[in-house]
Amino acid sequence: MSERVAKVEDLDAIKSFKRALIKFAENAGVALADAEGEMNRALMWLEGEQRSYWEGQIRKRAEFVERCKEAVRMKKIFKDSAGRQPTAVDEEKALKVAQRRLAEAEQKLLAVKKHTQKLRKEVMMYKGHVQRFATAVHNELPVAGAQLDALLERLHKYVALEVPEAVRSMASSESGPEASVTQVTGSMSRGEAAEPEPQPQPKPQPAQEPEPVREDDKPPADPRQSPA
Repeated sequence: MSERVAKVEDLDAIKSFKRALIKFAENAGVALADAEGEMNRALMWLEGEQRSYWEGQIRKRAEFVERCKEAVRMKKIFKDSAGRQPTAVDEEKALKVAQRRLAEAEQKLLAVKKHTQKLRKEVMMYKGHVQRFATAVHNELPVAGAQLDALLERLHKYVALEVPEAVRSMASSESGPEASVTQVTGSMSRGEAAEPEPQPQPKPQPAQEPEPVREDDKPPADPRQSPA
């Protein structure tokens, strides 16, 4: 009987656990949302801002390279007022700088595309890894909180039960002065079957003596036998 006793000791512990569970669910949900937001912002920055910026830089720098080439060509075609061929050293230096800047922009665009694909793959892997945890945070933890609420409600009703005087007497007589009435009511609330009361045994009936045989009931004597 002691192994099936209901022991209601501290309902505040269940309440504290529920508050901690709700706080954990809130913090975990915020952390998951922040992580996903950071990844989405990084993807948008790479796919939108950085890709558009370097594509625009490639167009501008390619146009500048063409202007530098034209300047070098003009220097080599026309002569100065003295009829001498002017030097195109400065224009050629500017052309080389423009070509280096154009190559740099093209490398930047390739790097943006490469890292965009890599980041998108990492995001998909991350979401696959945290999917089970996110499901538990968003679905299972609220259900657990509701179950704790129902448990607390049942325990409050159980504690508020009025114990009959007969049960108190049973607790005092069976378990001593320090016995808990809650233990007795706990075992009764679980529907434990009471021990069957002994049934009275039927009293044995006295043995009846055989009735004496009457003279009329005796069989007639044989006339061929003579009395001794």
